[in-house]
Amino acid sequence: MRCVLLVALLLARVSLLGAEGPVIFEPANSFRLTQEGLLIEAGSAGQFTLNYPVLVGDKWDDVRKPIEKTVSGNTATLRFDGPARIEVAWQSADRILTFTPINVPAGVKSLRADMLIDFSYINGGCWQIGQGKQTSFPAQQPAKPHLFQGNADTLKLRNFEGATLTVHVPPYSFQQLTDNREWGWKIFSWQFSAPWTTAAGPLSVQIDLGAPSGEAVKLVDRFGQSTRFDFPTKLRTEEELKQDVQTEAAWLASLRPPTLDRFGGLPGSGENLGLKKSGFFHLEKKGPRWILVDPEGNAFFHLGICGFGPCDDYTYTAGRERVYEWLPAREGEFGSAYHPDPYWNSLALSFHLVNIIRKTGKPYDPAAYTARMIERVRKWGFNSIGAFVGGDAGVRRQVNFPFVAHLPLSTWEGFPDVPGAHGIFDPFSDELRRHCDKLFAERLPPAAADPLVIGYFLANEPLWEEIPGAVAALDSSHSCKRRLATMLEEKYKTIEAFNRAWETSLGSFSEVAARGLPAKTQSARQDMQQFTGIFLEAYLRLVTETFHKYDTNHLLIGNRFQPGTINNETVCRLSGHYMDLVSFNYYAYGFDSELLGRIRGWMGDRPMFFSEFYFSSTPDSGLTGGGKDLSSQQARGLAYRHYVEHAAALGYVVGIEWFTLVDQATTGRFFEKYNGEAANTGLISVGDRPWKTMLEEMLKTNYDIYKVFFGGRPPFVFDDSRFAAKK
Repeated sequence: MRCVLLVALLLARVSLLGAEGPVIFEPANSFRLTQEGLLIEAGSAGQFTLNYPVLVGDKWDDVRKPIEKTVSGNTATLRFDGPARIEVAWQSADRILTFTPINVPAGVKSLRADMLIDFSYINGGCWQIGQGKQTSFPAQQPAKPHLFQGNADTLKLRNFEGATLTVHVPPYSFQQLTDNREWGWKIFSWQFSAPWTTAAGPLSVQIDLGAPSGEAVKLVDRFGQSTRFDFPTKLRTEEELKQDVQTEAAWLASLRPPTLDRFGGLPGSGENLGLKKSGFFHLEKKGPRWILVDPEGNAFFHLGICGFGPCDDYTYTAGRERVYEWLPAREGEFGSAYHPDPYWNSLALSFHLVNIIRKTGKPYDPAAYTARMIERVRKWGFNSIGAFVGGDAGVRRQVNFPFVAHLPLSTWEGFPDVPGAHGIFDPFSDELRRHCDKLFAERLPPAAADPLVIGYFLANEPLWEEIPGAVAALDSSHSCKRRLATMLEEKYKTIEAFNRAWETSLGSFSEVAARGLPAKTQSARQDMQQFTGIFLEAYLRLVTETFHKYDTNHLLIGNRFQPGTINNETVCRLSGHYMDLVSFNYYAYGFDSELLGRIRGWMGDRPMFFSEFYFSSTPDSGLTGGGKDLSSQQARGLAYRHYVEHAAALGYVVGIEWFTLVDQATTGRFFEKYNGEAANTGLISVGDRPWKTMLEEMLKTNYDIYKVFFGGRPPFVFDDSRFAAKK
């Protein structure tokens, strides 16, 4: 659920079909080979990656993956264990991707490649495989996950505008199209398996893109709402917007949140519990319970909101203007509703800001926006801002509203990911170590004495579980691969001993550094886990030591791990050692007590934030993407109560962060262009209407959180079988 500014992507080549045949428009980089596969920028049809193929034997799960990928312009080489390799070539003039297998073992029967299809295709999109009928993507989860299984040589996708992507695969290929909601993931996946023999020679895939055609489909109304759904709180007129001002003011005035100290903590709790007043947020343990303590020295349960400010409500309008019933001019009354960044300004619009301008009669003003939003959320019992802080910093200081910050460790700050491992840089690179010190020296001291900063996240959902495979696949141009070769030489002493353990036939340890390595034996997998510990120890030591060099007052609160990352002993052990608390983006209905217990055992006695979650409802929001789906806004509120109160009762969770303040845009958040998440994430709708039915449940928990936290009453239980504790 990343809320970041990504680099600009260029529009894709399109094929405009006419009487004289196709007229081709091909901006640069419509197609590009990457480390993952062929990146396809298909205009309003979306972005796709046709992943590089794997080698498949007699059985479906008899799979051999590349251990090394070398990409150079329009060619790539995939090396497998042993002499096998596949030469990949992209011919842009003919839009043909060619796979040439070389030295492939006799047991290989086919090449299999796959591609994900964005969930937005349920909004009027359809698919056709071979000569079969054109079929709509299902809005509701089907009884069986596989939409198609069979032999065919084409896949054709058509979106709501009539824009198409057609993939021609080798003859006699087996294709499978799957709805991944079966496994809790709102996305479709497609794969093909092409039969291969030595006599078959190279295999080719051709890609065709077709421009939107036919009558325009209006997906979004003039208020930014879906035209495909009706729901009780849907805006109908501008008069309703103006009436909302008085209606909401009366409702907010009727709310009676509890009295808190000036930072949002529990008054008197510091004296009662013997907590320290340090002037900054810090952690203390009283008996078996961890407590986050605010600068006043009082207990503070972090009830934070991620994405506090315009972000996911901006949507990418360029190239699909005709799906909107109305778009404002970029100059004039609604000009401030377009994205402030110079690149995105002409491309991305926030209908939420449009509706605020309609409501107030004034241009968007960050200070006024921030003040109004803080006033709202305080009334609803929230006491802080979580990840992805937005709005006006001066207002936050003026009204004393705490927040969580991020260290400048991202790719756009000059820290490239280790190829194949998302969200982590090479800690053995002297250049990156110097860059870390330079950035921290510039960015941290100005806020080092700010009492409103709760602490710092290091990264957002890094995939540390990818480190073993990624580093093994690198060559000696990467510092971490040279460090791996050194570790292996120190352990095995001779190349012969290494070859026996890894079942390789390399000539020297310099070749170990230079080549991609197959981690196919138990010894190899154990070695890569050992190296992952060395890698992460170097990374975390570098970050923490550099951080404390420039800021000794604030907490380090981890990396907002996903479940697949945090469920690892090495990751948890080192995070528990170096972090003040560990942050876990825990999306769940019922808590998995076995998972949480395992994580706690590995981490040692460390507190946690559940740093990202939300529940969504399509029927009364009109938004279809992401999240844990429920039937109504009231159910969202009841789910929140269950989740937050059970978290607070654990004794080691000291805060939660709801994602987000405002719903994501109907046509998806802007920085993902045509593949943007479009979910009912917000406390507030695109029409600037609080989801009152949900909030009336939420505030019951927020107002009473310290009773639950300190055991004064048991946590609320939502009467829904999905929320029962589970493994």
